Amino acid sequence: MKTVRLLVLVTLFLVSCRTPAAQTQPAPNEACAVTQPVWDKPPEDSAVQGAPAFGYYFINADRSIWGSASWKEQEEKTLRVNEEGLKMGWFRPEGAELVITGERMDAEAPPLDVYMPCCYPNRFQSSSLFFPTEGCWEITAKAADSVLSFTLWVWP
Repeated sequence: MKTVRLLVLVTLFLVSCRTPAAQTQPAPNEACAVTQPVWDKPPEDSAVQGAPAFGYYFINADRSIWGSASWKEQEEKTLRVNEEGLKMGWFRPEGAELVITGERMDAEAPPLDVYMPCCYPNRFQSSSLFFPTEGCWEITAKAADSVLSFTLWVWP
């Protein structure tokens, strides 16, 4: 009987040790309407190795711009960004220049800083997004006549 009680206590202790990180995360402001990503298979592109695989994406209505949201597979509902920024893969109209901007919606902040390497001739384009502050951010991606906007809650 003592062994069973000890096992139950150890199990409860281990479960309680697993959850504090999630409990200490700041919750998104109720006014921040965070966009939920869609589980879908991206378009084929010769710049991407292998066959397309399902994942979480932000996708515009005409499906011409896709932004990866792979972090949504995690249990966390907020996005953590480190000094290396947020690496995102995009699909856009083939050969069109992709322009990404970001604005903090819940407070004053410097604009989003975007690094986008040159010369992706197909639909795929990589990028790194650097958020200067935590908070509610609206990201807008434009390419040719297409636009994708989504909202994220970011914390360091």
